[in-house]
Amino acid sequence: ANITSETYALSERLPNWQAAVNMATANHWLGVGLGNNDATYEQFRLIAWRFPLGHAHNFYLNLLAETGVIGLAAFATTWVLIGFYTWRARAHPDPQAHILAAGLLGAWGYLAVHSLTDNLLVNNLFLHIGTMLGLVALFYTQARQRKRTLRDA
Repeated sequence: ANITSETYALSERLPNWQAAVNMATANHWLGVGLGNNDATYEQFRLIAWRFPLGHAHNFYLNLLAETGVIGLAAFATTWVLIGFYTWRARAHPDPQAHILAAGLLGAWGYLAVHSLTDNLLVNNLFLHIGTMLGLVALFYTQARQRKRTLRDA
């Protein structure tokens, strides 16, 4: 392909996506090892693209390549649980908490979709995610306690 400034981002990602697929195909259950994308890139890269990016620029493909089907399934299960608890947290009686829980659903959705083209879990984003998970836990617990109180009354 003719690589130009307009096509460079996609031209850079596609070979790394293919390398991740190659890694996952060769090591489908356990992957090549967490954090080993760069270390094994040379074995699985396309002939015309020898530059690893550090990660596959698709979080799901990268996770599949590094941790295999087992790791991706565990991540997907965790993601479903986070969505479930966030959805249930919307039952909080405080309108502001209800709105924040709905906003958290949007943030999870954004993170899930954007992860198709990049790895956003860098630059201390885990601190933000931890705070968001803490809010979900707080709102969910309070909403559940309120439901129990109303049921027992």
